[in-house]
Amino acid sequence: MDRARGPDDQPEREEFDRDGVGQGPEPQRVIGGDERRMHVRAYNHWISLLKGRTYPTIDELDLAGAGDFGPHGVLLDFSHDDAEPRIRFIGHAVREECGVTSGILRIADVPQGSLLARLTEQYPQILASRAPIGFEAEFVSQRGYPTLYRGILMPFSSDQRRINFIYGVINWKEVADARIQAQLAAEMADSRSTDAPPPAPVAPAWADGPSAGLDAPVADLRSASDVLRAAPALGSVDLDAGTEEFVLLLGRATLDGRVEIVGAVDGSDGLTQEAIRRLRRD
Repeated sequence: MDRARGPDDQPEREEFDRDGVGQGPEPQRVIGGDERRMHVRAYNHWISLLKGRTYPTIDELDLAGAGDFGPHGVLLDFSHDDAEPRIRFIGHAVREECGVTSGILRIADVPQGSLLARLTEQYPQILASRAPIGFEAEFVSQRGYPTLYRGILMPFSSDQRRINFIYGVINWKEVADARIQAQLAAEMADSRSTDAPPPAPVAPAWADGPSAGLDAPVADLRSASDVLRAAPALGSVDLDAGTEEFVLLLGRATLDGRVEIVGAVDGSDGLTQEAIRRLRRD
């Protein structure tokens, strides 16, 4: 028997295999805290609309005022046909991710293999459990990138007898697979080994003698770091930054003008320190 899960529950391995949630193996990588918090907020909003009833009424769902999860929302309408629900709303973030502009009116219109299909294929479970369900898995997106996704479906009713609307929220994150990460690490290591400057000559540490300028690179690094600490941020990404104050990110430019982060170099690495100095000179 299916067991309804809250928005932040982790499915057990046995249950995951039996239910087929996500239509794939349990993800090896865990989706980030921001994605989880979005679904908790969506679930709490659903709870706030209950008001002691079995289901919230669909009239109380404000799609335009749904907060940060509104652009990630999808509304299914079962009023006319449980087997072929209509799609009443698709948030703009989901539309952009799936390349959908118009023409999506029913489940049958949803592009196969898309992120939207990953959400809509879960609706039979909520009709059976009659309670909110959460799901997460990993798949290869339409652009060919490994993608983690996490979603929640929540029931609504107009008569408190049957579920005739389902509101879903889904979030996702593209990740570099192990092959790409290994390739990036090898290329970075090769770059450091071939481009590293020769070591400075060892000389007596006279105050005004031949070694007087050897501390200049350290001073330059400290000066450049001070400038970067006061500089405005251009953006932020959810990555493990380690213990160093600065990290060097490797980005891949896309055809639509975005930059996708594919790797990071620790701040203690000489490559990162050289980048700090170059930013100061620029």
